[in-house]
Amino acid sequence: MTPISRLWLAFSAIGAGTIHLAVGASAPVLLMITLVGLGAAELGWGAVTLVRGRALAPGAALFGALIPVFIWGAVATLGSGLGVPAAATGLPLQPMATATLFDLFLACSLALVLRRTRRTTSTSTTEGVPRASAGETAGGWRFLAALTLAALVVSGLTTPALAATDAGAHAVPHGSHGLPLAPTPDAPAGHHH
Repeated sequence: MTPISRLWLAFSAIGAGTIHLAVGASAPVLLMITLVGLGAAELGWGAVTLVRGRALAPGAALFGALIPVFIWGAVATLGSGLGVPAAATGLPLQPMATATLFDLFLACSLALVLRRTRRTTSTSTTEGVPRASAGETAGGWRFLAALTLAALVVSGLTTPALAATDAGAHAVPHGSHGLPLAPTPDAPAGHHH
C-alpha cells in the first residue's frame, strides 16, 4: 500500500468518524452509544494509520467500516416501514449519506488492499520478504499534492454534513464570538452610554 493510499484511507476514516460522533450526539440512546463508539473507533484507526504509516488490522477495519452502513440501512428501512420519517430516527440523511460514502470508500479500498496482499504474498516473495510494488514510495511534491487534495475533499464533504446535524444546528455562528451585544429598540429613551 502506498503512502498516498494510506493517507486517503486515514482521512476517510477520520471524516466518517467525525460525522458519526456529531450524529450520535443527538441520536436516540442505543444509536447514540453505537455511533459514538464507532466514530471514536474510526477516528482512532485513522490517526493510528497516519502515525504508524500502515493500515492497522485491515480486515477488522473493513468489517468495522461496514457496520455503520448496515445500521443506517436497517434504521432507515425499519423506520420507513413503520411510517417514521428519516429525521425522526435521529439519523439525518445528508450526514449519514456522507459518512456512508467515506465508509464505502474505506471498505472497498481495504478489500482491494487485502486482495492484492494475498495475491502478492502467495506469488511474489523473495526469500520470504514481499517485494515492494511499483509506486510504493511517493515523491515529496506528489505526496503534498495528495495530502492537500485529500484534506480539501474530506473537509469539503464533512463540513456541510456536520452543519446538517443537530450539533451543527446549535453551533455558534462564525464571527459572533466575543462581539458586544447590539442595543435593543426596547431600551428606554434618554439612556445613552
